[in-house]
Amino acid sequence: MNALLLYVFLDVIAFSSIIIAVLPFHVMFLGAGPFIVTLYISIFSFIQFFVSPYLGKLSDKFGRKPMLLSSSCADFISHLIMAFANTLPLVLISRVIAGCFSCNLSVGSAYISDITNENERTKYIGRYNSAYSLGFAIGPIVGGYLAGNNPLEPNYFASGVFAASINFINIFILFFLLKKTKNVAVKFKSTNYIKQIYEIITKKEVSYLFYLYFLINFVFSGLNGIFALWSEKVFNWGPQQIGTLMCFVGILLAFHQSISINFFVKKFKEKMTALISIFFIFIGIFLLTITKTYILLSCAVFFCTFGIGMFNPTINSLISQKITKDQTGSALSINQSALSISRFSGQPFSGLFFQTFSYNAPLYIGLCLLGITQILYAKKLANKID
Repeated sequence: MNALLLYVFLDVIAFSSIIIAVLPFHVMFLGAGPFIVTLYISIFSFIQFFVSPYLGKLSDKFGRKPMLLSSSCADFISHLIMAFANTLPLVLISRVIAGCFSCNLSVGSAYISDITNENERTKYIGRYNSAYSLGFAIGPIVGGYLAGNNPLEPNYFASGVFAASINFINIFILFFLLKKTKNVAVKFKSTNYIKQIYEIITKKEVSYLFYLYFLINFVFSGLNGIFALWSEKVFNWGPQQIGTLMCFVGILLAFHQSISINFFVKKFKEKMTALISIFFIFIGIFLLTITKTYILLSCAVFFCTFGIGMFNPTINSLISQKITKDQTGSALSINQSALSISRFSGQPFSGLFFQTFSYNAPLYIGLCLLGITQILYAKKLANKID
């Protein structure tokens, strides 16, 4: 378990050092506008939508460790290309390679499901997401400082080499330290893959969780896609400032996913915790729409991270509790596909409205969607329908 936590911690440092603080400015430096910037960010998720369920199924059949190794190797190549990408097509190739093989979140969650019982699963998935968030705290600030504080001319070479170096270290960690999960291949049932996926997503007790996961992350991914551009408009920030704020975000996420989630799940159980999480995200985005000072920005970030930090692991835990052991990798990868759909649709959607109307337009739309989703989910809980 410790090797897995170290792996995801380093993996996210590498990923976030480029994607969060540097990629938007890198693509703009090469001549793209806000809409194209969000398209380049979301291309990874577009590919993940198609490949993630297959990667999860392969992990059910061949084991979690081989799939995590292939993911790290692809990330190493992707980030190395990014370091030398002086044209938009090279950046695109880098993102496509990463998108085709990345499976750290879904397969890592499946690994945890393999080695924990149902009562402990939410806690350990929370720790896994906490390690993810700690990496998220360090990566952007390192990448931002390597790229510099000039949004018009970022040093993308330094951040790319740094990320590739971290991926190289991770390959050795996975190969030598991560233990294989037992009997995964034995439990694999040789059934028609499409049929099995259909059976999972049409199960009454889990189908609504996939839809809920998609809608909330559609809004939140849209916010992530434009946040660097939004910050440049509101506060005139560059990569260094974005990286510093993302460090604060990562620390908050780690706290909420390791401590806050345990309190809320024990007191309110998973379903009510998900509802509370949506409300916190709503408050955070509302505060962003009126933000003109760093104090309001800090409050907005606190509530947004509080909400999403508890929401995602809670939904993953609910899904894993309602499906059979041999379907765990597939089910969590389907959920990862829902996340991918939300990202490759939500980010360009926000970028288009950002470019066409105003920098706050995507936030107003997000508030409307969150309000409607929260009402529908609260009604479902009130009716006690699973």
